Amino acid sequence: MIPASKSQLQQAFHTHLIASGQTKGISSHLLLFYASECGLKSIWLKTTNLKTTDELGARDLISKYGHNLAAWQKELKIPANQVKDTPRFDLAKSGLNLDISKAHEAWRYNISMKSQDQKALVEWLSSLCNWIKENIDR
Repeated sequence: MIPASKSQLQQAFHTHLIASGQTKGISSHLLLFYASECGLKSIWLKTTNLKTTDELGARDLISKYGHNLAAWQKELKIPANQVKDTPRFDLAKSGLNLDISKAHEAWRYNISMKSQDQKALVEWLSSLCNWIKENIDR
C-alpha cells in the first residue's frame, strides 16, 4: 500500500462517498466500497494512535486485512446492533460464493453478482458508511 496519513484516508472517505452518490450502478458501488475501506483504516489509525499506514504496526495489519472489510469491522469492534455482519455474495454466472473482500473486484471488472446479493452488499456498505460518518471525527 502507498503510505497514507489518517487525514488523507479521512479525506478519501468523504470524497469517495460523495462521488458514489453522484453516479449509478457498479461505479457507485465501487466508490462506496473504497469509501468504506478508507474510512475504516482512518478510524483504525486513530484508535491505535498511529498517524500513517507505513508506521510500524500499521503495515502488517493493513497488508493482512487489505480489502477485507469484515476483518476491519471485527478489528474495530463495531457493534452488530449498529452494523450487521458482513454479507457474502454469489457471482451470477458461476454461482461462486465470495466474501466482501472480493466485491470490489467484481465491480471493478464488471462481473455480475446475483442481484439480491448486490442489493444486500450495497445496503451493508451504506450502513457501514453511516457508522463511519458518526465515528470518523471523534
